[in-house]
Amino acid sequence: MKKIFIIFYLLFTYSIILAKDDSGLAAEYLLTFYPDARSSAMGGAATSHSGSVSSIYYNPAGIASDFYNEISFFYTPLFYGGKYTYIGYSNPLGPRESIAGSIGVLTMGDIEKTNSIGETLYDFSSQDLVFNFAYAGGLDDSTNGGIGLKMLSQSIDDYSIRSFSADIGLGSDKGDTQYGIALKNIIPVKFGEDKLPVSLRIGLTQKIYDKLALSGDVAFDNIFAKSIKRLFFGAEYNYKVYFLRTGINYKELSCGFGVQEEKFSLNYSVSFHTLDIQHRFSIALRFGVEPTETEKRAVKLLEDNKGKIEKEEKRITLESRNLERDIMVFNNEKEKVEKLLLSDEKLKKEWKRIKTEREQITLELENTKRKQEISQLLLNAQEYFDKKEYSDSRDNVNKVLKEDPQNGQALQLSRKIIEMTSSTAAKEKYLKAMEFYDQGKYTDAIFKADEAIKIEQNYTEAQVLIRLSKAQNYISQKRFQDAKYELVEAVKMNPESKDIIDLLRRIQTTIDVMEVK
Repeated sequence: MKKIFIIFYLLFTYSIILAKDDSGLAAEYLLTFYPDARSSAMGGAATSHSGSVSSIYYNPAGIASDFYNEISFFYTPLFYGGKYTYIGYSNPLGPRESIAGSIGVLTMGDIEKTNSIGETLYDFSSQDLVFNFAYAGGLDDSTNGGIGLKMLSQSIDDYSIRSFSADIGLGSDKGDTQYGIALKNIIPVKFGEDKLPVSLRIGLTQKIYDKLALSGDVAFDNIFAKSIKRLFFGAEYNYKVYFLRTGINYKELSCGFGVQEEKFSLNYSVSFHTLDIQHRFSIALRFGVEPTETEKRAVKLLEDNKGKIEKEEKRITLESRNLERDIMVFNNEKEKVEKLLLSDEKLKKEWKRIKTEREQITLELENTKRKQEISQLLLNAQEYFDKKEYSDSRDNVNKVLKEDPQNGQALQLSRKIIEMTSSTAAKEKYLKAMEFYDQGKYTDAIFKADEAIKIEQNYTEAQVLIRLSKAQNYISQKRFQDAKYELVEAVKMNPESKDIIDLLRRIQTTIDVMEVK
């Protein structure tokens, strides 16, 4: 841990030394902006970051860790009326596999055009664009790889140019330590009269005490010509859903804060540049369903058990074949013995022994088949339980307990089924759905109430709550006829509810007013 602090201290010190480093690379004014306020607050030290669409800007491998569909918006006002806007979107294709796209737009205010004698002709504006498209996937248990394509466009008055290039990157997550490396602008194309600089960027993030994360990047810009070395350093402190950040690089000091929930994040940063103070804002929205930790553990348990069962089935099949072969040999030997069997007492005893062994072999074969059937029933019961089809799961568990009353796995699953199908469990689901409804999270309320109904099919209150939540969603979308239908169905199930009747009357009044208009 002491070595890690020393490394980051040296990065911090060297960043200050290089604060006056040379610049002036092609398209640097556009390629060295930020994609979000988080990385801006951390001084741009984000090559090792992952799990966000903004990773496409620094290292395309980082988007492989996206679990959600995510859309992000970033805005910063610049000097002399300019502004920079960045929008990104990522879409997971599967576990540790994603695609993403983004666009950055740099615009300047009106610029006065004059002729050779200083007369004003007209005002014009300039606009620069950078488009990024990336794909990333897992290479092994902890390493991801990604490739990104980008297009740059510049237009000033009646002059415009375009150029294309690409980035590749690797990212590795070792728990508290993350690594990243990216090679940017690997296609040696021109942007106007200049070539886009090929750059190598290496990053490291180290978590300390689960609350503090230190990030450092080193960039080697224009590596095939006059290489320019630049350092970036950032720190992030996390308390629950709140974050404090600070950073430094070769051109500015920065700090900021953010709030990150499961479905969204808001971030702000302020940078102290030699020319001015810059304020930056970003928001990210995440949607799509991610499995809960309980569901992940259940799937892993199922996969582990399934592998064990498949292995056991292979062993049982092999043993069954060997037993069948032994039985065939035994029957052949039996026929020979029966032909040779005379009155000799010794032969009679030998026959009795062989007959006993045959019965034992037959009994072992029956036990093997019985164990195989029990294993299959347990696997089916677990699959039905994961699908919340508790009745079918209970039937399979009862069949196992009928054959083996002391089976520990069946008894444990039976207790889980009882817990999930009890009225208490259904009521807990319903109360959680009511909490979502009161918070205005109507879609979440529908899903949670539906879980209560799966436990207790005739749960009228949960059915009414689903109708009310659907109606509220329709009202927010101004689909008043659909909302009216849901409320009428809710009144049929609970005609005594004054709140439902009052809401229905208000909807009917709204519909009448709209029809009059």
